[in-house]
Amino acid sequence: MSHRINDEIVSIPIKKLRNDTNIPQQSKLGDAGADARIIGFKKIIHENDKKELIEINSDTYTLKPLERIGCPLGFSTAIPEGYYFKVVPRSGVALWDGLSIVNSPGTIDAGYRNEWMVIVVNLSNKEVTLKKGERICQIILSKMYHYKFIESDELPESERGLGGFGSTGKK
Repeated sequence: MSHRINDEIVSIPIKKLRNDTNIPQQSKLGDAGADARIIGFKKIIHENDKKELIEINSDTYTLKPLERIGCPLGFSTAIPEGYYFKVVPRSGVALWDGLSIVNSPGTIDAGYRNEWMVIVVNLSNKEVTLKKGERICQIILSKMYHYKFIESDELPESERGLGGFGSTGKK
């Protein structure tokens, strides 16, 4: 028996910024993420105290091990208040090619209106060639919650207590 989590549909206005842009799509109904395709490359330049992104006019870019590059996605959005998007790597690209996203998950806030871009990093030990139109990441709509921190001298007990990294693993 199948249960639907939520029948609410959130409409996201999206604007194509280039003719070759593909609007992100979920592969199957119920998928959390929609695959996004890169439409170009922006090389990261650090010279003296100057930092800039330089557009590379090519259909491919070969990313060296540990190198990163900005990849425009060719669209901008008007995300409704109370929501944001997470930009995450696609699992197959991460597993087979060693590609990830530097600031994963990237966060796109409701007020952002500029072109979306993903920062791709090559974590493998070999060069990887990226191609325009390639599905490089997925975007996941998330609900935002208003919260505040309340300073406290004491915290309630928990089963984990003060255990740190790896403290819940098998011994």
